[in-house]
Amino acid sequence: METKRVLRHLRGLFTPDPNEPWRTDRIEGAAVALQGGRIAWIGAERDLPSEWTGAEVIDGQGRWATPGFVDPHTHLVFGGDRSQEFNRRLHGVSYAQLAAEGGGIRETVRATRQATVEELVAVGEERLQKLTRKGVVHLEAKTGYGLELEAESRLLEAYAILKSQGWSLDVTLMPAHDLPQEFADHADEYIRLVADQWQPELVRRFPGVARFVDVFVEKGVFTVEQGRRIIESGKALGLTPRLHADEFVHTGGAELAAEVGAASADHLMFCSDEGMKAMAQAGVTPILLPGTTLFLGMRDFAPARRMIEAGCRVALASDFNPGSCACLDPLLILRLGCLQLRMTFEEAFTAMTLHAARSLGHDDLGHLHPGAQARIALWDVNHPLELVYWMGESYEPRMVK
Repeated sequence: METKRVLRHLRGLFTPDPNEPWRTDRIEGAAVALQGGRIAWIGAERDLPSEWTGAEVIDGQGRWATPGFVDPHTHLVFGGDRSQEFNRRLHGVSYAQLAAEGGGIRETVRATRQATVEELVAVGEERLQKLTRKGVVHLEAKTGYGLELEAESRLLEAYAILKSQGWSLDVTLMPAHDLPQEFADHADEYIRLVADQWQPELVRRFPGVARFVDVFVEKGVFTVEQGRRIIESGKALGLTPRLHADEFVHTGGAELAAEVGAASADHLMFCSDEGMKAMAQAGVTPILLPGTTLFLGMRDFAPARRMIEAGCRVALASDFNPGSCACLDPLLILRLGCLQLRMTFEEAFTAMTLHAARSLGHDDLGHLHPGAQARIALWDVNHPLELVYWMGESYEPRMVK
């Protein structure tokens, strides 16, 4: 028989409601009944059903219980870092000049191509440990810094090993992250190669490891038509589409995401009103990445309020990567959601838990209602609002599984 446990002595419980968009539930003096790694009951401790009175007790120590964070957009594994490049940007060197000198993403591609699988696994483990300490219980992780078949294969192998070690992540194939230097001015040729050869071969080598396919549809990167070819190739392999879209200019990426039935369209600082409506109607999750806007020193944050008003179930994510968001702190993303995207605390928290999980197809993550996985964060605060209000505090929750 599965062990019954009860999380008691809580100050309260705060969770998104999976049955009503944007609603959150708050229970003062709560208790949570757990069985088989799942939530079996939530409510006020005084109302705990008698069948749970003899269960093993987990002491909540007067903390607030919430679901753990889900990060639905990361570039978790890559070689090297670009801290020196970051400092040069602070001294006024433009990204275009860095790229012309062979820097930018090319620097990360060189380092990633030189890295062994063991080295890639090691950096992945280190980053996952940091995220776990900060309350992240699940994440999405992309390839995309190899930009050649064997380097992309090593990235996928590293993710396969991390999954086999028990880390909770979904993997996205993204060899169409950028145009590698050896294919300069030959984007169509590169897209044909990725769509017709690399993606099928990567799925063949590592069956079941990747669940999603992604492509960067952006001015100067790949067009809508090129993006569609990558997405259709992935769909034929059983992969669900995600899209980098409308980050620097409007390209029609959000509309493409709706057309192809993507799980998400991400970035979206320059998404059109028509794109918002199309995503809402198609059930595409807009995943907004305010840390990237901040890190790049841009002024145009994604229009979260307009998306919510259009009927979109917005999610928030870190976009952790070496060039435009070297951030492993979910609380910073939560705070930016409130302070820069003009989301309420309840909306931003829902965007980082329930909506993030659902964009990855996990209805049993991101909330604490019966049937959900018992991936619970216990915060030493008087109220969950303090996670945003005390914006300089580096809270780390105690985790319950």
